[in-house]
Amino acid sequence: MQTISSSFFIPREGDEFNKLYKRVRIMPLYSFPHLKDMNLRLKSHVKRFFVHIDFDAFFAQVEQRDNPKLRGKAVSVGGNGGSRGIVMTASYEARARGVETGMSVVEARKLCPELISLPCYGPKYESIMANLQNMLKEYVPEECIEQYSIDECFIDLTPVARNFFEAVSIAKNIKANLKRLENLTASMGISYNKTFAKLATKLMKPNGLTVITRENEYKIHSMPVTKLWGVGRRNGVRMQVNGINTIGDLSKAPFGLLRKEFGINGIVFGRLARGEDTSEIYRKEKKEKSLNHFHTLSEPVYKSEDVKKEIRRIGEFICRKMRFKELVAGYVYLALRFEDLTYTSGSLKLSQYTNDDREIYDASMVIFRHMRKPGIMLQGRQFGMGVYDLHLDTHTVNLNLFEKTSSLPFTAMDKLKAKFGEDVIRVGIEC
Repeated sequence: MQTISSSFFIPREGDEFNKLYKRVRIMPLYSFPHLKDMNLRLKSHVKRFFVHIDFDAFFAQVEQRDNPKLRGKAVSVGGNGGSRGIVMTASYEARARGVETGMSVVEARKLCPELISLPCYGPKYESIMANLQNMLKEYVPEECIEQYSIDECFIDLTPVARNFFEAVSIAKNIKANLKRLENLTASMGISYNKTFAKLATKLMKPNGLTVITRENEYKIHSMPVTKLWGVGRRNGVRMQVNGINTIGDLSKAPFGLLRKEFGINGIVFGRLARGEDTSEIYRKEKKEKSLNHFHTLSEPVYKSEDVKKEIRRIGEFICRKMRFKELVAGYVYLALRFEDLTYTSGSLKLSQYTNDDREIYDASMVIFRHMRKPGIMLQGRQFGMGVYDLHLDTHTVNLNLFEKTSSLPFTAMDKLKAKFGEDVIRVGIEC
């Protein structure tokens, strides 16, 4: 089992690396297809078969799978195990009590006093998505797979399916394999374009499979306009003022009105609603320039051993990302934000390109010695680490003939951590 290595933060262009501090999820890769993503020479796709896969209450379902005592109970993921934090996802038992994604744990517990709030364990969820993508490669070429978010992906079945009947058969096979391999359920939507496939998924949850063709796309037209990706609450209100309440209403709206109200995005909304989404599977081809990870602690720390432990934990996670992508770094960046929201940071050029936990930790401690230290009066709340000047790993190590180094089976340890947790095995590092 591998851990997917996508960064949780979008690398920002600019001369100051500390701009990376702004936490923005890299998923979804984009909110909805833009005109530049569409083939404007086509009015709509013909004889294409796109599948959208969406795990059901993903984080909560994984926790219920791994802990039988949580099954059938109201569970949310995203808090710190207490009363702080935001609900990232909730089980269907919690949703039935009014708990929704995005609300605070405090608010959720008012609606559902028996709610069990669990912390988010990103590496575990990412490894499951990585396993799904590896399994999908048995059905279609890699270029036909798009990971849209941490719990969603698109597949283009056109190369392997001649009609919707064959596409449905393959989708059912994928669902069965997913259940067998991960013991998880996912809802699927199948259609001739990505937008309708994504909307079809919403029609039957959980564990559903819905097919939308040109003959039954009226099912899509009856859905509220806010179900269309890119149309949020505010845009939904503006559309309702103009008499657009459903996706069907949007499909009939004049492009002039949509352009006037929403600019170029209005044209995109109209095309999506009319089934004219001609976008293809999107794959990130841009060279990775940096990887970084920031972690806000539920309780601030100031003791030397606690600070070093957090730096080491973040460093190990960064190295796992690099090894998965077969990258090595030439620079390390370390940052620490205090309780008063001020921060200190520093960077260091490495003596050689590496993705070794020990070398990254040693470099981080060199940086830390020149940084402002947390104390009992002003403790550390958030730690961050980044690596940049990335290159492909050529697996060439120990260039110094007079320095003896030991090779460790990092790949095997990464697999153990992904399956059993971060603390199942550690590299011996003197803290």
